[in-house]
Amino acid sequence: MNKRARAYSALVGAALLAAALPVAASAQSYSGPMGVTGRWAIDLPRSKFNAALTGPAPLRGELDVTIDDGKALAWTLVEVDEAGVAALQFAHAVLDGPPTLAVVNLNLVKISVQRVGQSAVTVTTHGERDSRHQSMKVTRTDPDTLLVEQDIDGQPGPPDQTLILTRVK
Repeated sequence: MNKRARAYSALVGAALLAAALPVAASAQSYSGPMGVTGRWAIDLPRSKFNAALTGPAPLRGELDVTIDDGKALAWTLVEVDEAGVAALQFAHAVLDGPPTLAVVNLNLVKISVQRVGQSAVTVTTHGERDSRHQSMKVTRTDPDTLLVEQDIDGQPGPPDQTLILTRVK
């Protein structure tokens, strides 16, 4: 799998994890499950990809959230690219905890997940020595839809990519 596809896969996986968490309105503490356990698929026609930053859009992608207990999230992402190669991501992160390791295509990356509301989170990927900083805000807009707004390049402005995920089951 090429470098762009791996970077994209890592970003999508983190974004999907973030999406699995509730949204914040103020500095108050949020608790309890977010209701995102289950399988989610990327809605390719409704999503907006940035091929210049991440390479071509995947052909399909699925997120499986296995832990959503209000304290942590755990998920697996499987993605198929233009070459038909499956990209994989596995993560288990404590909500509002310190950065933790996740596996993306057999590479270790550091991520942190901060709850920003009852149905939203921000997921941040930390590069080596904090040289690369990617983030995404994930909001559950309704019981069966996740909105992922990704900042890939670290520059101010609108999201670099916007992904829509829909609940499969």
